[in-house]
Amino acid sequence: MKKISMVLLMFLCIFGTAFWYSVEVQKNLSDNLLRMHIVANSDSEKDQHIKLEVRNDILKNINENSTLWQLESSAREKLRMLGADYDVRTSLERCYVPVKEYKNISLPEGYYNCVRVVLGNGKGKNWWCVAYPPLCFTEDVFGDLSENGKKELVQRLESESFDAIIKNGGVNYKFKIVEEIQKLRKKYNSECENMHRS
Repeated sequence: MKKISMVLLMFLCIFGTAFWYSVEVQKNLSDNLLRMHIVANSDSEKDQHIKLEVRNDILKNINENSTLWQLESSAREKLRMLGADYDVRTSLERCYVPVKEYKNISLPEGYYNCVRVVLGNGKGKNWWCVAYPPLCFTEDVFGDLSENGKKELVQRLESESFDAIIKNGGVNYKFKIVEEIQKLRKKYNSECENMHRS
């Protein structure tokens, strides 16, 4: 009986430490990264092209002093130039963002502060990136974080958070811990919401 209690206690200590570590890393990332979410009007080829053009325009002009009004105004002007017959809405929200993999960096899923740019009906495929510090890659999935980008992250993030997201070849166990705990938290939150609805 003592052995079972010791094993259970050891498991709880390890899980508790992993959970605490994951929560702290996710909080540090969430507090220091601003994500960008651009949603297309529809999945038509034309609307997806417009989404990418609006994205390119935003990425050229965004900086830490940009306001939502400026982003929305710029996107609206771009839509007009492209002949789109719909409007744009921007908002600052708390969004659940999926895992994002790049060549040398992985960002875990979780809640982040997020600038949402919704084009027209907002029924099309979307595009995610890190708007600030500016780490948006136009290659969508396989971007390569520059040395300047790494320096920017080192200055903004705690060392544990930085170590958890940087790929140095092989498996990044710190990232895996954060990723798995975030999945458990998402599942738990989803089940709690379902219980409240019924």
